[in-house]
Amino acid sequence: MISILAHAQMILVDTAFGSVQFLHGVRKLKYHVIAGIACTRKLTSGYSVSQLHKRGQHLRLRGLKFPVYVFWYYFKRDDGKYEKRFVLSTKALKASTISWWGKRRWLS
Repeated sequence: MISILAHAQMILVDTAFGSVQFLHGVRKLKYHVIAGIACTRKLTSGYSVSQLHKRGQHLRLRGLKFPVYVFWYYFKRDDGKYEKRFVLSTKALKASTISWWGKRRWLS
């Protein structure tokens, strides 16, 4: 699912839309993106995002021509357990803001 936040020129998308091609296309249209990403997504250094220790780091993912900011939040599953979910943003925003948008999107 894609949500467009027109007032902020932001596009909020599920993990399925977090491909390199999609992200490049949206940036070419001069929009910013908040997208869910897999925990296995690799950084240019070879590490995966699941190995990050600080939310909101400005870094580069493999295949992207521009840096992004990576955040996470804990999603409560139906069985009551929490699962760590990862989100990227192409715009510098506070970690709490990105997490808030991500949670709202993935809860709907």
